[in-house]
Amino acid sequence: MSEVRIADEVKSRLSPTIPVLRTPKTVQILLIRQMHDYTILRTEETRELNVAVTPISITNPAQRARVVFLASKQKAPETREFASLIKEYYRYYKISSEAEKAILECEIKDKLCRACPRCTLFGAVVTDQKRPIWKQRWNIKHRIEYSSAFSLEAYDLISENITFNAVTESTQLTEQALGTTENVTPMTNFPSIISLNSPTWEELVMVIKNLLRCKSYGAEGRTKGDTVNYITGLIFGNEEILTSLEYVLELSEPEADKDALQATYKIAQKYGKMATFQEALRILSPSELENFVDYVQRLQLSREFITKLFKDSLDFGKQIEALVKE
Repeated sequence: MSEVRIADEVKSRLSPTIPVLRTPKTVQILLIRQMHDYTILRTEETRELNVAVTPISITNPAQRARVVFLASKQKAPETREFASLIKEYYRYYKISSEAEKAILECEIKDKLCRACPRCTLFGAVVTDQKRPIWKQRWNIKHRIEYSSAFSLEAYDLISENITFNAVTESTQLTEQALGTTENVTPMTNFPSIISLNSPTWEELVMVIKNLLRCKSYGAEGRTKGDTVNYITGLIFGNEEILTSLEYVLELSEPEADKDALQATYKIAQKYGKMATFQEALRILSPSELENFVDYVQRLQLSREFITKLFKDSLDFGKQIEALVKE
């Protein structure tokens, strides 16, 4: 199937505008996050990696310790990059609206405008008492969902402690070590799934483009954390059919296909047979996925595209404001 035909089919499965009430329409983006540098995935000041014990594979109940890439640590850089990206194009095309000032000043987490694509997709909570655009108090529930990812490789094979120290500027001598950090080694793989609820075509395109451009994760991003996101699957339906844990356990099967796209497609087909709404399910094949991702990568973000993206978000806010007033 050609790129244009695949894109047209995908568009037909998405919401034309942002619905006031969430619909069952669900898109699951399957990807593998591959570390291309030492990366610190931690949340505690102890600088230890987050680790979980899981079965070795979907059919082998023996235990294996895996590094956990927490959902919050995946979402944080991606929501910031998403906000930066949409503002850049908003300025580039000099799009004007009654919410222009609030959109350009929208800031995580205490100055959310509730009028831009970041707010309508990632969610927004009222914190600013001034509320420059809207008169009423209301929040936006997120329509993008993350789940923690588990390393495909065992913890003991991918963990490395690195000592860091400082050099005295005048003597260029190394003094005593300042401490150590526990790092995930390069080429570690984290199968991950992001789910979108009721996305529009413009939102899906921006999420995929943002995933492909986001390259830095974890702590100490100045010198570490280079990561590449490889999209390995796209599932459309009325439900989520697969979790990140199931995904990594299936990929850990000895007989799993070594080609990530083929393996992911087979896994999605397997779990698709257990879907509640079979008639709504559509799984892109490896060739269709490659064509679609290539199409999205090359798609130029025109003025019309960006205008529609922001108009949908502002119109959504106006609808909520009107409902709250009633």
